[in-house]
Amino acid sequence: MSTTPDVPDLEARLRAALAARADLVRGEDLTPLATVTPLRPRRSTPWALLAAAAVVLLVLGVVLQGVGSRTRSDEVAPEPDAPRLDLPADVGRGWEPATLSRAPRLDLDGDGTREKVDFLAEPTEDFDGRFRMQTTLSATGEEAYGIAKIGTTIDTNVLDPIDADGDGDQELVLYYDDPTAVGGGGYPLVFDLREGLLVQAPVEDPDLLVRGQVPVPGEGTEHYEMVRLHNYWIEGGTLRSSRPVSPYASGNMTLLTPRTYVIDAWTWTLGDDGVLRHGDAECLMQSFDSTRSCGADPLDTIMYFPVERASYLAAGETLDALEEQGYGFTARVDDGPEPMLVVEGYGRVIEQALDVRDPLLGSVQPSSVFYDGASLVVTSAADPSVFEVLVQDDDRMVVMDPVGEIDLVNDGEQRTWLTENGAVASAIPDGDAWSLWTWTMVSRTEIAALPWGTVCIDDVDDPRSIRAC
Repeated sequence: MSTTPDVPDLEARLRAALAARADLVRGEDLTPLATVTPLRPRRSTPWALLAAAAVVLLVLGVVLQGVGSRTRSDEVAPEPDAPRLDLPADVGRGWEPATLSRAPRLDLDGDGTREKVDFLAEPTEDFDGRFRMQTTLSATGEEAYGIAKIGTTIDTNVLDPIDADGDGDQELVLYYDDPTAVGGGGYPLVFDLREGLLVQAPVEDPDLLVRGQVPVPGEGTEHYEMVRLHNYWIEGGTLRSSRPVSPYASGNMTLLTPRTYVIDAWTWTLGDDGVLRHGDAECLMQSFDSTRSCGADPLDTIMYFPVERASYLAAGETLDALEEQGYGFTARVDDGPEPMLVVEGYGRVIEQALDVRDPLLGSVQPSSVFYDGASLVVTSAADPSVFEVLVQDDDRMVVMDPVGEIDLVNDGEQRTWLTENGAVASAIPDGDAWSLWTWTMVSRTEIAALPWGTVCIDDVDDPRSIRAC
């Protein structure tokens, strides 16, 4: 049967425990743990007094817990990887004002009056220093300040304000242009007014609050990479971000996405601890100029290019239409014992022998493969499986060497064609569906196919029947 100690005995035990803890403190343990600038309140309030009382009770509770239990230190210490607030130092009062952009105005303290925030730029040789942000709060007349580093002091890059904690005041949002960051398109910095300081909110999942193409590890090749196109935006005072559910191929400055694709979208909020976190993912359908909610079974739609085949010209016919369309050259095949391709334009006349029987010349330039000069597609009336792409190299036309995962052929299994908008496309059977690929130039003498997704084709001889599965 346990007994409850009387109060004097408990006090004696507490004093002994605290004395033992004090004996363990050394001089180096007294080094300040926080920034030099304290997070100080503007005025004493009943809430502040209650908070102080809570601290006393918390300390007493920790001591009692240490006396009467076996709780480990790692159970009461904060997690080492958890985001933490970094309080701004009171520096930069003498820095010069940054005047390129208009000073933003937003309601920082929630009293209905917008404060003007001035920026002072840290003087550095490469304009890569910090900004001091300062304002006078309309509710109290006191100064509030913060420190921001956004990669440059040439301009401030202020975005629309948000109310991420839903308390009626607004948070200041700056754009950080960081080409080295994931995605390469920068990210937003959110500053929250906390007891007279503009404190930058740490982000719990920063990789989801970026903009740009983010590679998917292990899913690319030497000729392309599979990426997800991340984005963020401010909508009605709310910070949002998104990324596609499926990755898409990117290569040779080309990103292959469907007309409409499925994305996960998040809403970001500030917690009581000042950390910026996202909520559950929302399914949306993203297209070039609109966003809508997903249906019951969302699917990516087919790729954005006309799939109709281009026409072909036989020997003796001239492709005058290329020059009329602004490509700057004409082409024809002169018939004879050895068919000769003749290209005129860009200050040159190029004659190139063709090793193709009964050559046919595509009526459209394969601009998705090459467009800095003349380029052509040649196939054969005698052998439709032949499919060649020729590209101008100074005073000659070079037959490009297909490299990568698939061949450049048009046979019974793989179908390859030139589209009316200048794409070279290939379709390969993939069970009940087809894998769709598009060709692009990867070196001065080589082309490779990039995967464009899985589609269904009702009539393999009619590319216009391509549809989403």
